[in-house]
Amino acid sequence: MNLILIGFMGSGKSTVARHLSRLLSLSLVEMDEIVYQKTKTQNMHEVFALGGEALLRETEIAIAKEYALKKNQIISTGGGIVLNHLGLDSFKETGGKVIFLNASFDTILSRLIDDNSRPLFKDKAVAKKLYDFRMPLYLSYADAVIDTDDLIAEEVALKIQQRDMYRK
Repeated sequence: MNLILIGFMGSGKSTVARHLSRLLSLSLVEMDEIVYQKTKTQNMHEVFALGGEALLRETEIAIAKEYALKKNQIISTGGGIVLNHLGLDSFKETGGKVIFLNASFDTILSRLIDDNSRPLFKDKAVAKKLYDFRMPLYLSYADAVIDTDDLIAEEVALKIQQRDMYRK
């Protein structure tokens, strides 16, 4: 079985995934890194310059279908994976458990204050609308919700471990 972490950008998916991977002795899959490999880019700005958000979403779906067939992984998704059901459906159909790392928009703002690497977070008002639009989608896919506002990544990983969602 796989554990799939979803949430808005800045919710802690990548950092929590690293800790959880070590805690559970499972492989770590960082979807954004695989997007860069598959598109031969270095960062999200280059992905968007090459093919826009459409290229990102198409690549995410292909990655999800490929990695859903593998087992014993912690998968950190991109924040927009919920925008097309094909990606998360692939994970769920193969028994993956989806964990939503829920962070308030204020928490996300404080975490991303100096981060210029996210094309969809350039305009804070637009990012807030995107956040509001995605929230119900994250909740609809989640097998578990972990509120991360007042926790550090290690604490979030421990909470997930304590939920005992993963069975080898």
